[in-house]
Amino acid sequence: MKSIALSNPRTRLALGLLALVLALSLWLAVFTADAQAKSLRLDGVRTTLTTDPATTTLLFSVGIIPLPIAPTPVVPTADAARYSFPVTGGVVDSKTLAGYIRHSGGLLLAMRNMDDSWTALSLSKFTIRIDASPNLTAVVNGGDRVSIANLDDSKNWKITKFVRHGRAFVKIANVGVILNKTATDAIGATFLGGADALPDDVTLGTATVLARVAR
Repeated sequence: MKSIALSNPRTRLALGLLALVLALSLWLAVFTADAQAKSLRLDGVRTTLTTDPATTTLLFSVGIIPLPIAPTPVVPTADAARYSFPVTGGVVDSKTLAGYIRHSGGLLLAMRNMDDSWTALSLSKFTIRIDASPNLTAVVNGGDRVSIANLDDSKNWKITKFVRHGRAFVKIANVGVILNKTATDAIGATFLGGADALPDDVTLGTATVLARVAR
């Protein structure tokens, strides 16, 4: 049997084209199946929130420390912080992405008092709801789930789909996260002695959602 000379330029070009065709075939197979389905189930990966520098400075200036709730990791940036909230599941429309995305972890806003005790406000188990008025809900202090932020799409969300290692992913970037009156009133009442201590519609930061489509 005659062997193929891989060093031949034509052979290398043919193999490269074959690899490209296979990759495109996989991409089309995955997302054609997704497009035919009315909804997509999600089982990973994370939503990353980079806090707004002005809001971060404001919180620190009044003694409020935004701490991560496990398993949320946090990485300091030059003038803010970046939190990553693991995606635990969700269902979104295959075309419009309308639906919900659930997370574990969260944020614990904490303030140390003069007597060395602590006052805290827990915001956990975030759920992103994508509909006509996209918003973020959270479980507050382990109790009720309420809407705490509006998700601003005026920045033109960048939505992409791709395949990696045979798995399909959806990415939504440039999502503005704006605390609503419920959240700012809760922060003001908990830490600052009054529900109106903070202005409404405070920008918490900008988020990027990376979600993996379940098999």
